[in-house]
Amino acid sequence: MLGTLIGLTVWCTAHDGLRDYPIKGRTGPIYLDGTWEAKSDKSTHMNAEVPGDILTDLENAGLIGDPLYGNNFRKNEKWANETWTYTKVFIPDTTLLTDGAMLVFEGIKMSASISVNGQKIGQALDQFVRYEFIVTGHLIEGVNNTIEVTFDGGKLDGRWMACTGGWDWAPYSGTTNENADTFSYGIWKSVYFVAIGKFVITHVTPHTFYNGPYPVDPLTNKTHGGFTVSVGVHIYATETRNTTITIGGVWDTGSASSTIKLTLPKDNSTHTVNITAPPGSVGLWWPNGMGSRPMYNISIVVNSGGQTVHEKRRVGFRVIALVTGNDTDPNYVRESINVDGTNRGFGMLFRVNGAVMFNRGGNMIPMEEMEGRQTTKAYRQLVISAAEAGMNTFRVWGGGIFYPTAFYHTCDEQGIVLYHDMMYAQAGHSPKVTATQDAEIRHQIRRLSHHPSIMLWDGCNECHVVIGTPTGIYATFVMTIVVQEDRSRIVWPSCPANGWRTGVHRLTSIPNGSPLGLDPVMSADETDIETHGPYQHGNIFQTINMGPFSNTTVAIPPVIVKGQNGPQYQNVFASEFGTVVMSSFESMSPTLHPANWALHGGAPEGQCNPGQEEHNVCTGDNPMQQRNYGCDNLILKHFGWAQANNDALNTTGEAAFKKQLYLCALGQALDMKANIEQRRATNQFGIIVWQLNEIWPTGGWGSLEYGTAVKGQVLGGRWKILHYFYRSVLYKDVIVACGAQQTCYVKNSGMHTLHGLVTIEKLNVLTGEKFQIFSQQLDMAPSGSAVYLTVPYVDADNEILLGTVVDTNTSTVVASNVSPLTYSRNLNLQRPTIKIISVTNREDGKFAITITTDKVALYVSFTTLAQGRFSKNALLCTPGSKTVLFIPFLPNQEQVLRSSLRVEDLGSYIAW
Repeated sequence: MLGTLIGLTVWCTAHDGLRDYPIKGRTGPIYLDGTWEAKSDKSTHMNAEVPGDILTDLENAGLIGDPLYGNNFRKNEKWANETWTYTKVFIPDTTLLTDGAMLVFEGIKMSASISVNGQKIGQALDQFVRYEFIVTGHLIEGVNNTIEVTFDGGKLDGRWMACTGGWDWAPYSGTTNENADTFSYGIWKSVYFVAIGKFVITHVTPHTFYNGPYPVDPLTNKTHGGFTVSVGVHIYATETRNTTITIGGVWDTGSASSTIKLTLPKDNSTHTVNITAPPGSVGLWWPNGMGSRPMYNISIVVNSGGQTVHEKRRVGFRVIALVTGNDTDPNYVRESINVDGTNRGFGMLFRVNGAVMFNRGGNMIPMEEMEGRQTTKAYRQLVISAAEAGMNTFRVWGGGIFYPTAFYHTCDEQGIVLYHDMMYAQAGHSPKVTATQDAEIRHQIRRLSHHPSIMLWDGCNECHVVIGTPTGIYATFVMTIVVQEDRSRIVWPSCPANGWRTGVHRLTSIPNGSPLGLDPVMSADETDIETHGPYQHGNIFQTINMGPFSNTTVAIPPVIVKGQNGPQYQNVFASEFGTVVMSSFESMSPTLHPANWALHGGAPEGQCNPGQEEHNVCTGDNPMQQRNYGCDNLILKHFGWAQANNDALNTTGEAAFKKQLYLCALGQALDMKANIEQRRATNQFGIIVWQLNEIWPTGGWGSLEYGTAVKGQVLGGRWKILHYFYRSVLYKDVIVACGAQQTCYVKNSGMHTLHGLVTIEKLNVLTGEKFQIFSQQLDMAPSGSAVYLTVPYVDADNEILLGTVVDTNTSTVVASNVSPLTYSRNLNLQRPTIKIISVTNREDGKFAITITTDKVALYVSFTTLAQGRFSKNALLCTPGSKTVLFIPFLPNQEQVLRSSLRVEDLGSYIAW
């Protein structure tokens, strides 16, 4: 029977990493994923895919063009003006009839009515709720049965992805629900049946708690104080029965097991069983760059009424703390034990396993507006690309989604810690005290809270929580539920915030069960310890989004401010700041008609009204005005009026567009490089840029391009120049940088003392001659210590500085940097001749690319349509040859690499 055939596909499809952990009962899940039928009230028929979305289905059926091409995203007749019903026909497996049937929808986006065999069984009102229905009495044996999901346009209290249909980096559709933007919709996650039998396990939530004293020095696998694993088992039972629950864990040395016997009540209940991992029995889980990440299986066995169900989860053991005071002072630590509420006005940093952490990373926005395009491989590659660039932290932004399983698993694997908003933001997506939103929060915390990568839960994006005002709900409702479900990790009012008056342990910011509840610090009353901004928006050319841009916020060279550095001093955490940027020609051009291949679109400039972000409007049909932000101001700032005037930026064609996009990307990279160099010279322990990735090819903020591997795009996102700068300079433990007024510095943000040598050289960009002008021995403490250097003046128009730090214990280069001391527009660059000499396939699957140049070439950049990245990019090349590697993300990339590889540099574009 069809149901049996569906059952055989469990865990064997391409959707595995997009699926949640399923409910388990008498049987495992019987998935209904795959092809459904979709029909509109205007008699349009098509095949539809589940999981998926309406726009992807319409495109696949040939009923619309690519929604991201031109201005197609504003052509909403088919999806916004028709009512669509998705139908699945199936023959139920006999176990569903004999043991009881639960129908589960992991996720439905936008309001939908759900029916089985013509009888309505429920209404979906929240994208982030898992809907479960007992449907035993609705199924008919031996014949075709139907499930229908009708998208009825009902009101939802904003409970869908807030950036759907428009944000300042997402396409504006022009359609709304309750004044909040809308776009695609659909059955965006898996659908399945479970044969219930006597009971089902709905969630399993293992949480780890450290048993040792508060650590202020790095722990080791042998010196940590051991852990308790507290496992919550959530069960739905058909009747009251005697039940046993057994929890087990296998450690590196030894194992643990615990069994409880209980009377299981009818309906829903939660039961907690604890096991221990003694000191030395398990290894510690460390963030990227700080250590290894062992994971351990936790097994769960529930037996009730003769039915046995097995489950498992994987956990990592780590000790986390959000530090708001000087915990290097033993007196502060001693006096803060059992104190309620965070410290005021000192700072914000994280310790992991006792070590001070330099959090470096980006704000993660959704990879897709159209959920049918999501893939496990894209999520995995995005996380891997971040880790390979030196990132160790994502903030999961509150206007997006709770991500698929593959994302969190890969963060666990790669050591990317998550500062995780609840999915609340502005523009009609604020919380209300409803049963639906209560269910949303509980489900998502139960689904995700076993992941060691999740370090912190917070209430919302930029909501400024104040008790007694409308935003007090984030503390009294949202975060109160979070704490009820998970007391094992840090909680925070919002992003940004200044901490809690009550409700958490002072030393760790982990919930303490205070009878006073969660009471946030009012930001207006305190020194900001966490910051958002500034932001360098696009302007001059009118676009759907425009905003302020400062030529003085960050200058070239950056201003290096000397100060006291280390966790013992006042500090700050920057969780958002950024500069706009376009994507590459390879990414942008497939979404535009060739007549529009120019930053100004090769068309008349309409009038735009960007004052109201969520309902922005531009007159006319110039598609580049819909690409969120322009890049004129960045190009003008760094490369001068000759490159930024309307004639230069409205010239169409492949060569012109490539030049414009290169200058835009390099302008962002130089602006952000100087910004981060400025920040790292100060006592900042968090540098989380806005933003990591793009949701479509546009004028956005990300260092990774749109990451769905459709035409022109690279899996997980093609690396922009800035992303290569993260890897080579900005997100290393040790940085050397030079700025204004003859000042350079070295910063050691790593876990270990640095014994080293710093050298500063000057390079003449006309002759290629290089001379050492400074050197100094280094003996630097870990955890953010800095040494400031005074170096001789150079001729800024003709010379740039090259900084290098060598660890003298290992003779390895731990930091290097190219520091121009003026804007690129002032440099006396020559036009080099750069040739690709060879592309060689190596035994390890990588490709060696060798080039030559006859003159000094700045910011030499490689681009290709092949799926992968380069080992380094935006290079300084002196006369002679240089070799870089291309590292494929997918197999069989050689032909595409050879046919599409290109190289460009700054001098070839702006030298006279």
